[in-house]
Amino acid sequence: MRDQVTFCIKTIHRPQCCAALVRSIHEHYGDQRPTIHVLDDGKPELRFSANCPGEAAMVDRLIETEYDIGLSAGRNRLLEFGDSSIVVFTDDDHLVTDKTRLPELVAKLNKHHDLDLLAGLSNNDERPRLLRVKGRKLHIPFGHYQKRGSICWCHYVGNCFVAYRDVLQAIRWDESLKVEEHWDFFWRAKIAGMNVAVDLQHSFKHEHVDPPGYKRRRPEFLKAGLEKHGLEKVIWR
Repeated sequence: MRDQVTFCIKTIHRPQCCAALVRSIHEHYGDQRPTIHVLDDGKPELRFSANCPGEAAMVDRLIETEYDIGLSAGRNRLLEFGDSSIVVFTDDDHLVTDKTRLPELVAKLNKHHDLDLLAGLSNNDERPRLLRVKGRKLHIPFGHYQKRGSICWCHYVGNCFVAYRDVLQAIRWDESLKVEEHWDFFWRAKIAGMNVAVDLQHSFKHEHVDPPGYKRRRPEFLKAGLEKHGLEKVIWR
C-alpha cells in the first residue's frame, strides 16, 4: 500500500491517541503499511511530536501548522500534501485492528467503479445513513438505497473511510466549520453526485477521548451550517 495509499490523521491535543493509532498501523501492516501523514495544530506543549517523539518518528510526514486551524482546514491540508491516489481518514482516537482489513477495503474501493468513498464501521456504529431534505429540515436516518453483499450504498458515513483523493479535493471540507462539518460535507457530496458506501464487514476500534480543556462549540457552527444551506434543523432519524 506504500505508493497507492496515504493514511491521513488530523490531531490536536490528543497525542497519546494519535500515537496509539500510528502504532496500530505499523503493527498490523508493517512494511506493507500505507504512507502515514499527521497534521497537528495544537499548542506547542501538547503537540504529538513533543509528547510522543518515538511514534512521531514512525510517520512519513508530520505537518505542524499554526495553532487551531480547525478540523476542516487540517483535512484539506492533508489532501494537498500527498500524491497517492487513495487516502484513508479516521479520527485520531481510532485504532486499526484485525477487523479493519485495510488492504481488502482498498481493494473493494478499486473493484467497484461506482464507488468514490468506502467506509468501515466505527466499532459497530456509524452504519449507513441517507440524507433527505423535507421543507427546511435535513433528515439523516439509518438506511441505504442499494446493497451488494456486505456493501451498502448510502449518502452519509462515519469518520473511518478510504476514498479517492481527487474526489475529496473536488468536494473539500468547509473551513469555516471547525465542527458540524461532517453532515455539511456529505450533503454537498450527495449534491455533487459522489458515490458513498459502507462495508459492514470492516471496522475500526473507537474509544472517544476529549482533549484537555476541550469545549464543545457545536451550537454556533451548527447554526452557521444551517444558515449556509437555508435549513432550520438537522434530524438524526
